[in-house]
Amino acid sequence: MKPIFKTIVFTLLIAVALVSCKDESSIENYFVDHQDKPEFLTIDFAPDMLDISEVDFSEDQKKIYKSYDKVNALAFKVTENNKEEYKAELKKAIAIFKNDKYEELIEFTDSGINFRVNTLGEADTVDEFLVLASTSELGFALIRVLGDDMQPEKLYELIFKIQKTDVYGNQLQKVMDYLKE
Repeated sequence: MKPIFKTIVFTLLIAVALVSCKDESSIENYFVDHQDKPEFLTIDFAPDMLDISEVDFSEDQKKIYKSYDKVNALAFKVTENNKEEYKAELKKAIAIFKNDKYEELIEFTDSGINFRVNTLGEADTVDEFLVLASTSELGFALIRVLGDDMQPEKLYELIFKIQKTDVYGNQLQKVMDYLKE
């Protein structure tokens, strides 16, 4: 009987240790915990899903583009009825961005929208970009870009090139429409 008791106690201790090690302030957990809630819109897509046939990429830009694997977006729309919930959820999202494992890249405001951009990985080869865009009128969106050895200094050039061709104009309009409704 004693060996069974020891096994049960040992198993319980391991289970408690594993559960207590869960990183509550990670972006992954925030996405998982909120993706099925009705006040959130979730979009997951791979860069392959974007029609970039109209974009004239150089060979270097193609290589950079291929370093991006997946984009996750989670948006919360603020309404008259959920302003307190908006504030609470935004506070949680900001706390994630303050997690020591993420390095702050930039924080700025443009056209009344507050942006925070953080990274995970080495300074010149990033494995994850996190973007938090928020405004008290519309709500907030969390965007997680996953890849392999992405280069932050080349990202702006790539985004500018894609924007100029309006690739995102039609394909990411769903997030903006959701927030504006």
